[in-house]
Amino acid sequence: MPERTSNPRCPIRIGEPCTLCFPGARGPQDCGLVYLVQSDPELREELAARRRERHRTRVR
Repeated sequence: MPERTSNPRCPIRIGEPCTLCFPGARGPQDCGLVYLVQSDPELREELAARRRERHRTRVR
């Protein structure tokens, strides 16, 4: 059976693949940018609002 390759998505750049833009990152799980956004309440809420908006536009 062929192995499946995982292509992680960037949780910050919605809908785009993880391009390992943060030096030393091996994926979203250890990305400093993701950590910074998730640890800041205002940025986290802004990201959530953008995800909701994207979901609304895709569902229609």
